[in-house]
Amino acid sequence: MGPEDVVELRVHGVSGTPPEAMLGDPFPTPVAGDDVARFLRAGKPVRALSNGRPRTVEAFHWGRFTSGGASRALWLVLIPFAILNLARYALLGASRFAEAVLRLLGLVLTGMLVAATAYASLELLVRQCAGTATCRAERLGFFDGWPFGAMLLVGLVPPGLVITVLWWFGRQTFLYEPKGTHHVWETRTGSLGDYAFWHTSPRTPVLRDAHVAAACAVVGVLYAGALRTEQPDRPADALSWAVVGLGAVVLGWAVGCVVMSPDRREVNSRALKWASVVYLLLAVGAATASLWRVPVEASGSVTPLAGFEVVTNTLSASAMLLLVVLLGACVRLRRSARGVELMVADKRFRPLWHGYAAVVIAAVATTLAVGFSGGLAYRVVDWVGDPVPDAGRPGLVLSTSYLVGAGLWGVLAIAFPLLVAPVVAAMVRQVSSALVFAAGSVAAAAAVALRWTPAPGWAFWAAVVLAGLLYAIGTVSCTRHAIGVAVREGVVADYPGRPDRPGVGKVALTQRLASAKYRYHWLLGAVALLGGVLVAAGGGLALARLAHPGRRDAPPPGLADWLSTVPARELGALGSLVVSGVVLVLLLLGVRTWQNPRMRTVVGIVWDLVAFWPRLAHPICPPPYGGRATIELTSRAVRLAGHHGVGAVVLSGHSQGSVVCVAALSLLRRESERPDPADGERYIRQADAVAALRRVGLVTYGSQLQWAYSRLFPHYLGHAELARLHDDLGDRWWNVHRLTDPLGGPVQVWPETAEERLSADPKLWGVRCGNDVRLRDPEFLDPDPDVVASPLRGHSDYYDDPVFDEVVARVADAVARPRTSVVIGDLSLSGGS
Repeated sequence: MGPEDVVELRVHGVSGTPPEAMLGDPFPTPVAGDDVARFLRAGKPVRALSNGRPRTVEAFHWGRFTSGGASRALWLVLIPFAILNLARYALLGASRFAEAVLRLLGLVLTGMLVAATAYASLELLVRQCAGTATCRAERLGFFDGWPFGAMLLVGLVPPGLVITVLWWFGRQTFLYEPKGTHHVWETRTGSLGDYAFWHTSPRTPVLRDAHVAAACAVVGVLYAGALRTEQPDRPADALSWAVVGLGAVVLGWAVGCVVMSPDRREVNSRALKWASVVYLLLAVGAATASLWRVPVEASGSVTPLAGFEVVTNTLSASAMLLLVVLLGACVRLRRSARGVELMVADKRFRPLWHGYAAVVIAAVATTLAVGFSGGLAYRVVDWVGDPVPDAGRPGLVLSTSYLVGAGLWGVLAIAFPLLVAPVVAAMVRQVSSALVFAAGSVAAAAAVALRWTPAPGWAFWAAVVLAGLLYAIGTVSCTRHAIGVAVREGVVADYPGRPDRPGVGKVALTQRLASAKYRYHWLLGAVALLGGVLVAAGGGLALARLAHPGRRDAPPPGLADWLSTVPARELGALGSLVVSGVVLVLLLLGVRTWQNPRMRTVVGIVWDLVAFWPRLAHPICPPPYGGRATIELTSRAVRLAGHHGVGAVVLSGHSQGSVVCVAALSLLRRESERPDPADGERYIRQADAVAALRRVGLVTYGSQLQWAYSRLFPHYLGHAELARLHDDLGDRWWNVHRLTDPLGGPVQVWPETAEERLSADPKLWGVRCGNDVRLRDPEFLDPDPDVVASPLRGHSDYYDDPVFDEVVARVADAVARPRTSVVIGDLSLSGGS
């Protein structure tokens, strides 16, 4: 290759597009990388740009990071942890307090999962079912003749497996060992251009060990509570309190590590991990030896083990309180100088949910975690018997925190579907239809409420009929006014001719539906609002019980009576069914991922979105690929520009790939500013980074950088960061989008400029505004008997549009101009082509 050559380096998006489709070649040639991060080159002759310069097309395929096997797909069941980790990057700026709150909340969610598993195995199966002759004979016959202590050992298996899985999953990573000596963050929050930010190995193992230790402490404390079970000749309470005290020490140690989030060099977290394992074994051994001969021939109900109610209520109340504290921390961040700066930015880049995105995301994660833990306990009870709130009723006693949580999820299962229709109608700007749907939802909610009241039957059916009528009217209204006058006029302007010819309505409808992407956050906000209210309700009730000395072990009579009513039982059953269905779907999806490559792509989309960022709020989430992908792409660009002498390297990023490209350029820019250390050991030498930065351009398409990422992660990808990159690259960065794309949109819309045509052919053209190019979709509307019809492409196949080649040519020309200037801070670097 020589100075006149152009290499377009394509980076796919969340769908994990195969390199064969990216390159238009069924047999591409691998040129660099390994099994999970591959660079491939088209084997057929080099494509030429419109200006006649040769172009080589390479593909960077990173899809195997997130869609390699069933074990990665099974991460779906732990999705609350991944969502919580995402909340850390939605903060408006640097706040050690807010980050510590998020890490503590993550610790509580881990405790919820482990406590629910231990509750199901120890309390429900071992104590209440296996400890009762009738239930044991019907469900757990293999326990016949076993001493109670042996049953307790078997009960350790499920929580022990969960703890082992958490530890093992938290160890998985795609990163190499950091190169060079620069491994300290440049800022408190890190940045996309900070090489050390992508290597969080000194911090993440501390969090992982702390979570494992906290999980061991929770299970050990529950076994210590079992020592207080009422029985003849039970051990003195001193033994139980001693075990609880040791567990509190281990838990306090873990909490300290989580709050401080130290590096491994400062805290010996491995000592904490192994100390917690030893503590768990001591607690299990003490409980097993002391309770070995507890009678298990009871014919009726048995007294629940001590401690479970207090632990579950403590976790529920802690989650609620931490969400409230996080809200307060976000209020402080919003009023800080950085928060004010972000909030007064251009409205197109203003942070989502008025700067409270971290709270919204954390609320969604907590809602899912509460539902998953409660659903597990409720399903186990439903399998072996009937759930009741206290020991005075026939059935198996289920902790009121799980009963209340299941009931609240039942409310969520009813409320959320009723909100979907009006919210979606509002998202596509059908205001009148949204109002009609909202009235129908109110009528449907009234029908649900009337079902549990002594009201006459005709009132219930009247509400049902009214709700159905209103929904029918709303549906007809949406259908008749689905397009909109302004949208249709825009389509006619793009495709001059008769406004009523075939195809205009379809294109206009697609554009209007795609415009809903600017309001996707409304639906997630509705989930967060409902979930946050329900978490607050359950946590408030748990806190009230903990504060009242007489209600810590048994529910108050009024609450117990209400939980035994028909509405409460039906809501609990509905909530547990919904949660169980969600978990079952996730598990089946994980199994199908192993068998079906297409399903593997669907799972990969989920993980591509949540696994980009390092694990800093919760260590038990999918192995982050962002650092490895960014470093690999940067290294390849430097290799092409420096060692192969390529005149122009055009990074071409689609969808999520555009974020990887921006991160790579940010990293390259920062490496060009940093002088070489005395020992010469570093990731990229400064001279190589400077030389590469002169020869690199960027094309993004189908990108969410403006409408989603800059608003969801304003501190890392906000308007200021994009504007800085725009100033550095100038005409070497162009963005391409379509109005029919439900995910991608404009990125560089500042400053406003007059629109002009960018043509690849008299009939094939796009509209340029600044460095943003809007492609027509389809490319042409009127049929031509000698030309293949142009399909609606939406978010896909940007490479197939002839205007796309023209955009790449413009970027390549901007890179290869006789004089190229790169502005880095106060330093201007100039050089020949």
